[in-house]
Amino acid sequence: MKDHLRSGCLITAFSILLLPRAGAQPSASSQSATLIHCGTVIDGVSAVPRKNVVLRIEGNRIVSLSTDRHGSPHDGSTTIDLSNATCLPGLIDVHVHLIKEDAEHNGLQAKSLSEENLHKTLHWGFTTVRNLGAGSLGPADVDVRNAVADGSLPGPRLKIAICCENPKDRNFGVHGSAELRAAVDRRINEGSDWIKVYGETSPPPPGVADRDNKLQYSEEELSAITDEAHKKGVRVAMHTMGGPDSHRAIVSHVDSVEHGVDIDDADLKLMKESGITYVPTMFVITYVLATPGGNDNALWADRLKRNFDTFERAVKAKVKIAFGTDYPAKGWSSNPAQQFHLMVSHGMAPMAAIQSATMEGARLLGMEKQIGSIEVGKLADIVAVEGDPLADVSRLEHVMFVMKDGQPVDLSHE
Repeated sequence: MKDHLRSGCLITAFSILLLPRAGAQPSASSQSATLIHCGTVIDGVSAVPRKNVVLRIEGNRIVSLSTDRHGSPHDGSTTIDLSNATCLPGLIDVHVHLIKEDAEHNGLQAKSLSEENLHKTLHWGFTTVRNLGAGSLGPADVDVRNAVADGSLPGPRLKIAICCENPKDRNFGVHGSAELRAAVDRRINEGSDWIKVYGETSPPPPGVADRDNKLQYSEEELSAITDEAHKKGVRVAMHTMGGPDSHRAIVSHVDSVEHGVDIDDADLKLMKESGITYVPTMFVITYVLATPGGNDNALWADRLKRNFDTFERAVKAKVKIAFGTDYPAKGWSSNPAQQFHLMVSHGMAPMAAIQSATMEGARLLGMEKQIGSIEVGKLADIVAVEGDPLADVSRLEHVMFVMKDGQPVDLSHE
């Protein structure tokens, strides 16, 4: 990462020493201004970038965008020179599993185990993520989310889905509409921001295609889950693989279809009409295929081929797509921004791919008034890369500057 801190992008050392760590909320008395001089701004909502923009940050908010290169030299503001870089909103990954399990210890131990994942993710430029459950770590997920929110644990801000009462089958531990409604209420009362549902009871055994795998809940049960969550103002994400499972998720009015390896054209049309968001996680499959020692590569290769086909058809159907990677499933340690290249190489325009990880992600999380774009009034989550990511989207794999909540993140060490 040190190699990318150059080309005139110098941050005044004195200013960094005066700033609290990323994630901490500055007090009203300490809200001095920061001016960020951006050579180019991709703001997350506009169709074209803007050149030579100065962002004025006060506290943790963006208060102005202008072309005034001089700022206010006597107001005590700090200047960050990114005039040779492209500035973007902080990236959003809506499908991660950052919080590690430890069955022998409590939530605080899980917080400690999760620090490395949180650190890497923030340094890669992802300032907000949705953690979609890991085993039965409800209390730990809440503990880690709150520790990041209060600034005691550096990392991206978290939305969480508590999961699961029955880790073996990854389900609620009950069946029947009434019991499932009560289970949804329990998760929400425990602090879950989202409800996560698994369609299949488990990954299919060798020789069994995703489309033939045993399904876990009836459409009536799935509809009860989504209806109860929506009554409480909470959204629902459903893990699907095969086409029948994706169909049941869509007709049950979930808010996001996760993975969605197989979705047929009629269901893509219904997703578009219903405003359901598709969260493909293609790169994790390529990672699994590239990992030595796998004994089910044929299954994963077939799954990837089908996933690419579904994604290409979803782009053509203009389905809402949010950036999600499944990081760090299967021990994945690579930068999840590599998925941008896959999205572009399979039919998505570079600007649309960037917006999938900015404004579309924010909309899915219900945070579009806070994050997802570089606009006045939004939280000051800013990242920067060298060069033009619209010409070469792989530039997003080499973030050289990260600001979260108005505070620069120190990228000088991993």
